[in-house]
Amino acid sequence: MKTKDVALVLSSGGPRGFAYIGAIEELEARGYSITSVAGSSIGSLVGGIYAAGKLPEFKEWLFSLNNFKLMRLLDFSINKRYVLKGMKVMEAIESVVPNVKIEDLRIPYVAVGTDLYTGEPVAFRKGKLFDAIRASISIPSLFMPSKNGWRTFVDGGLVSTFPLGYVQRNGHDILVGFDVNVTDTDIIEAFLKSAYRQRQEAEKSKSEARDVVRYVSGLKDISMLEKVKLIGSESQRMIKKALNSDKIKSPVSADDNYFSIITRSFAIANHTIAKLETRLYPPDILVQMSFDSYGAIPDYAKGNEISEKGRMLMAEALDKYEKEHQA
Repeated sequence: MKTKDVALVLSSGGPRGFAYIGAIEELEARGYSITSVAGSSIGSLVGGIYAAGKLPEFKEWLFSLNNFKLMRLLDFSINKRYVLKGMKVMEAIESVVPNVKIEDLRIPYVAVGTDLYTGEPVAFRKGKLFDAIRASISIPSLFMPSKNGWRTFVDGGLVSTFPLGYVQRNGHDILVGFDVNVTDTDIIEAFLKSAYRQRQEAEKSKSEARDVVRYVSGLKDISMLEKVKLIGSESQRMIKKALNSDKIKSPVSADDNYFSIITRSFAIANHTIAKLETRLYPPDILVQMSFDSYGAIPDYAKGNEISEKGRMLMAEALDKYEKEHQA
């Protein structure tokens, strides 16, 4: 391989973004040097903390969370415009990671937010780190919008879910993107193909079972009782397989409640935007995680588990890339 410099791009995606911790650790463990980072929403948070050199401290704090500690960080609001203020969690993170200037970070960093009134993406390349992060993570209707000067910002993922075009390049780096918004439109397509194959196999099993019954029933040298026993022993497996095939279920499970509907709606939009950005700025290495892997509020307390999932996915992607680019 010619270079091990990495321009890293991290998508929006709620708690699934904790996968970026393990992914970054996997990159560094293999000798890759992250020379710049860009992110939207949770990607801006993890990317900014990494750029500040405080990922180990953040990781220790995150992995200590449980559902009880998480609930204490949720500052619910009776405001009709949003559910959470989002101040407590930001204050907790700032107690671990200092609110430094973006210009003073050890590597180039950019967070993307969305101007609520113009609808345009805004790239934060200077100013206070947590002002940029707060603007980028403000999920509409869930978190309070962020005021920055005369502008009001909401989640960057609304217009640039996967900001591949914003990361600073050095001319010889490789572009590595991690997108955690792969929706079930892709999974369903694969499932339907699998279900069709299973259905064909089931019909074959039924046909084979009927053939066994006809064959044994036609035998003249054994008693009826022996025929019944023979049919049972010969065709039981095939009949069972055919019956089980009728219980094929979709891997998709969506509860009809406020949170699941709004998060899935955002995921559909985010997936569409991320696919477009991937086509416009094709990464050298693309790592993807399904939207349905994690996403509910309690999953914010599963940092360790999600991080390890990210490490595994990055390892698989690097294995493939390194195999294809052996010197």
